[in-house]
Amino acid sequence: MKRFFAPALSFFLFFLTVTSSLFAENLQIVMPRLIYIGDTVEIHYIFHSDANFIGESESSPVAQIPLRTDYSLFAAQEEDFTVTHASLEKHGSEYTLNLRVIPWKTGFCQIPPFSLSSLLAFSQNEGSVKNAPAFVINLSPIEVKSLVQKTGNRSFLPQANPLVLPGTTALLVIFGIFAIIIFAVLLYILLHLPKVVRLIENFSYLYSLKKNSRKSIKKLLALQKESPKISSDKDFSEKVQHILRDFLKRRFGRDFSSVTTKALYPIFLDLSGGELGEHQGNAVEGVISLFSRLDFVRFSENGNLLPASENDGKSERESLCENAIRIIEEFDD
Repeated sequence: MKRFFAPALSFFLFFLTVTSSLFAENLQIVMPRLIYIGDTVEIHYIFHSDANFIGESESSPVAQIPLRTDYSLFAAQEEDFTVTHASLEKHGSEYTLNLRVIPWKTGFCQIPPFSLSSLLAFSQNEGSVKNAPAFVINLSPIEVKSLVQKTGNRSFLPQANPLVLPGTTALLVIFGIFAIIIFAVLLYILLHLPKVVRLIENFSYLYSLKKNSRKSIKKLLALQKESPKISSDKDFSEKVQHILRDFLKRRFGRDFSSVTTKALYPIFLDLSGGELGEHQGNAVEGVISLFSRLDFVRFSENGNLLPASENDGKSERESLCENAIRIIEEFDD
C-alpha cells in the first residue's frame, strides 16, 4: 500500500507544479501555423492579471475594447509588418490581446516589446487608464516563409507575349501611313518654303476677292428686295452706284468714291499695266455703261428709271441690279 501511495503522491505533486506553471506563464497563439508573405496572421496573447486595464467596473467579469492600429510603435514597423486590427478582451482575471498582422518580409517577424498601458492611453482617454499599472507585452517572433517555399517554383515564368486587341495591327498601319504623309508634307514645306508662302498669299488674296464679291452681290440682292420701299429712283441709283464703288475699292485697293465716270477707263488702264485684255475690257465697259445710266438718273432733271411695261416686262431697277451682279461676276472670272 505504501509502495502504491508514494508514486501517486509524486505524480499529483508533479501535476500541480505543471498546472501552476502553465497558469503562471503567458500564452501566445498564432494562426495559421504556416505563414507566408502577405498572409493575414491572427495573434492572441493571453495573460493573467488582477489589474483593471480596461477600466470597466470590477463587478463585470467580461469586457472588450478596440485598440488603435496607428500606435507609434506599430507605425514605425510598417516596412516589416502592418497591424490591421487590435483589441483587448477581459474574462475575469484573464486578458487576451488580439492582433491581426500582415508580414512583408521573410524570416522571423518580431513585434518589439511595448507598454500595454501606453497603447491603452493612446486608444482611450487618459482618465480610463491613469491607474493602470505598467505592463510590457513581449511577443514571441513568428516565422514568415517566402512564396518560393509555398509554390516550390524557384525560377521566373517566361515573359508572356503582349496582348494585341483585334484591329490593332490595322490601326498601327494606318497611323504609320498618316505619319509618313505628314512627314512628307512638312519636308516639302521646308524645302519649298518661299513657294509655299506665295501659294498661301495667293490663296488668301483670292479668298478675299471672292468674299468681297459675295458681300457686294448680297447687298445688291437685298437692295432689289427693298426696292418697293425706296420711292425715289435717284436714291435707288445712288445706292447701286455706292455698292459698286465699294466693291471696286476693296478689289483694287483704290478709292473709287469720288471718281467720275469719265475717269474710270484711264484708272482701269493704269491698274492693268497699260493694256486691257478682252475679258477685262468687257467688264470695264460694263461698269462705265452702268455708271453712265446711273449718273443720268441721279443728276438729270427728268431722269427716271423705266417701269416694267416699258422695259420688256422687267423693271429697270431689277435690270440694274442684275447688270451690276453680272459685272461683279465678270471681274471674278
